[in-house]
Amino acid sequence: MFDLLYTIAAFIVALGLLIAVHEFGHYWVARKMGVKVLRFSIGFGKPLLRAVRGSDQTEYVLAGIPLGGYVRMLDEREGEVDPSERHRAFNNQPVGKRIAIVAAGPVFNLIFAVLAYWAMFVVGVPGLKPIIGDVAHGTPAYSAGLKQGDQVVAVEGNATPTWSALLNELLPYAIDRRAVTLTVERDGVTHSALYPLDELRPDFEPDQLRQHLGLNPYRPAIPPRVHEVTADGPGARGGLLAHDLFLS
Repeated sequence: MFDLLYTIAAFIVALGLLIAVHEFGHYWVARKMGVKVLRFSIGFGKPLLRAVRGSDQTEYVLAGIPLGGYVRMLDEREGEVDPSERHRAFNNQPVGKRIAIVAAGPVFNLIFAVLAYWAMFVVGVPGLKPIIGDVAHGTPAYSAGLKQGDQVVAVEGNATPTWSALLNELLPYAIDRRAVTLTVERDGVTHSALYPLDELRPDFEPDQLRQHLGLNPYRPAIPPRVHEVTADGPGARGGLLAHDLFLS
């Protein structure tokens, strides 16, 4: 149940962020083009939060249905406009300005996507180190002399900090069935290993590359030892203590 609520909340936040960026594009360009903005709304329906700001008394609204948004601009097609403000009405702007205002939303979304991906790659994403687990007989990993605990740090000189990076580097060689040189770290010592990918079966499935290569991630054996006992919980009432080890 908690996972479902978390997924729904994450979806609403992500959608709201995209909507806010999109509508801000229309809003920002309209202001820069001299068009008067009457309302900037994130969401539809009844307003949950409302504020009026600026010399134009623009209304900023957060509404209850987070499935869209809108920017309402001064426009003679939607009501009477004071003659002194007709030059600020959207419908009286040159075609070029109107096109810029309408296109600003998608353009801002595109810029936001580029910046988001850039930030993700700068900050980095979590990944498992390519440390080898069990090595099955008859696989290229066995022929290359890989052992449990080895870490593949590079393929043909290209660094492989994660399992994903390792498999991405190996895939072209696997498709061409060409031998490739791995840089492997074992017990703090680095050495090279020739990986004979010409031994792959001709009908291997690319989405099962790791299994065909005999590359299984290392999974350390973690003993079932208690780290902490919650006060007044079932464990505490049953007499469990920190550092207890389950035997059966």
